[in-house]
Amino acid sequence: MTDTRERLLRATRRCIASKGLAATTSRDITATAGVNLAAITYHFGSKDDLVAEALIEGLRTWLAPTIAVLGREGDPAARMLLAIRTLTATFERQRRQAPGYLQALVEAPRITSLHAAVVDLWHELRSLLRGQIVDMQRRGELEPWVDPEAMAGVLIALANGLVLQVTVDPDGPALPDMAAQFGSLLLAARRAPGSTSPDAP
Repeated sequence: MTDTRERLLRATRRCIASKGLAATTSRDITATAGVNLAAITYHFGSKDDLVAEALIEGLRTWLAPTIAVLGREGDPAARMLLAIRTLTATFERQRRQAPGYLQALVEAPRITSLHAAVVDLWHELRSLLRGQIVDMQRRGELEPWVDPEAMAGVLIALANGLVLQVTVDPDGPALPDMAAQFGSLLLAARRAPGSTSPDAP
């Protein structure tokens, strides 16, 4: 990646984090990056494409440690709990980037390239989470009524909701506390491997 291209991506994320996407202009971005206005068209084609790439690159960087945890071998329930802790720790380190992530979700329906990238990322996350849930069912740790695909979607929606809540209401319940509560619920719902359902005949 060229230095100018990388500077534009970093500048876009900085501008959006400080001013918001709606208030960020092409001139703001190029001034922050210290490059010519024409560099946006040359490297990305349009401001929308630059914004899309900047936001999704930032989001993928943010989620990379959690995705890596979900892709590991081992006990699926333990991986899920570690993924929750990893996501929480990453958020605490990169809290300033949260508004950019949330704006990426809001703007995704309007910007075609951003929409496609967000959907691809969510598909990847759902696939990983679905695999954890299926593994837990095979081990007899989750009830068979749990729909792996739907539950994976619920988990992603929950994570998005938590990010929104702590970003809008930073003085409300702390993210680590809410994540710990969810982890406790997950453990409480887990069955011992090989045990039978209370509803089983």
